[in-house]
Amino acid sequence: MRWKRIGILLVVLLGTLLSTLWWYHSRHDRSLEPLPQVRSRPTPALTTPVPTQRPRTPPPELLGPNPAELRDLTRSEKWPRLIYIPQGGSATIFASLKRQGLPLWGLDRFLLLPSKVRPGWIRIEAPISLKEFFERINDFPREKTRRAVMYSGDSLDDFIRKFSRQTRLDKKALYEAYFRFSPYIEGGILAGFYRLPYRLTPGPAMAYLTEKSEEAFRKLAERYLGEYDPAAFKRYLIVASIIQRESWKAEEMPLIAAVIYNRLKRGMKLQMDATLNYGPWSHRRITPERIRCDTSRFNTYRYKGLPPEPIGSVTIDALKAALTPAKTEDLYFVRNIYGTHDFAATYAGHLANISRIKAQRAKLEKYKHYPKAKKSKE
Repeated sequence: MRWKRIGILLVVLLGTLLSTLWWYHSRHDRSLEPLPQVRSRPTPALTTPVPTQRPRTPPPELLGPNPAELRDLTRSEKWPRLIYIPQGGSATIFASLKRQGLPLWGLDRFLLLPSKVRPGWIRIEAPISLKEFFERINDFPREKTRRAVMYSGDSLDDFIRKFSRQTRLDKKALYEAYFRFSPYIEGGILAGFYRLPYRLTPGPAMAYLTEKSEEAFRKLAERYLGEYDPAAFKRYLIVASIIQRESWKAEEMPLIAAVIYNRLKRGMKLQMDATLNYGPWSHRRITPERIRCDTSRFNTYRYKGLPPEPIGSVTIDALKAALTPAKTEDLYFVRNIYGTHDFAATYAGHLANISRIKAQRAKLEKYKHYPKAKKSKE
């Protein structure tokens, strides 16, 4: 009697397993309809929106006056029309495809994904099954691409405004897609050059830009910190964004990073103009009146510590400087007549640097307005 029950149980389990496997394989043959490609002209006079589905809210300073203009653009994407195939192994490709919206399961990596996949952009024009997609993944023609640039120090608003004008994509949709894919409110796209298809939609564009940036962030974090945790990495991204605004020379970036960390360690205010170049003020000149009137946490003349978010995009050099600052005791720096900076460990030394630079500038101004000698006519 006992063995009979065990036998019945084994038959039931075997039948359940076989039916599950049959259902699992049958889902690969089901055709999925690609989403219609929505292209719209940029909407004028839009401010930075608040992503409705995001659990945490960006600070008001980064949002602009009318964040309620953003409508909920989320929709169920069973099969994206544009798919990016990254360079790398099967694990990298599988993670990217799943992140872009393909309905993949863990076992699909071993059963469907080929070992060698040609990178590039693929466009899905007609209904296709998962099985057929992976069988033909290397046969799909790759899309022609053009260059897109994220300039160092640019804010997200700067980039989306230029990118929208270049691609004629809706700014609202670009903002929503960025906040859906990036864990950072600002600075989530690394400064550099990117290759994107001519016929583009907001979702794949931001998925690609943020994924390439996250890949670089992860490599640096694993190299210098041991692991990549976006919540912990944001601190270094904030420091790197300040460094990026203060200097364009890679060789003095670690020195500026040392000043930032030294002042933080001593409980001093950073008192850096660059931190006030956030959001809509990213490219405006910082005046004494602006320093007095700005009450946001980005005003490091008023508050101690780092700003709450990065102030713009960063380069690899700025990130490396934030992760590996120079070992100095410097607490001050000032821009000299050559466009670089002079550093000092004491306030007296800092005042001496300022006096010397003022004298040099006065001398240059004198020679600038000095009347040129008239050439003698022979």
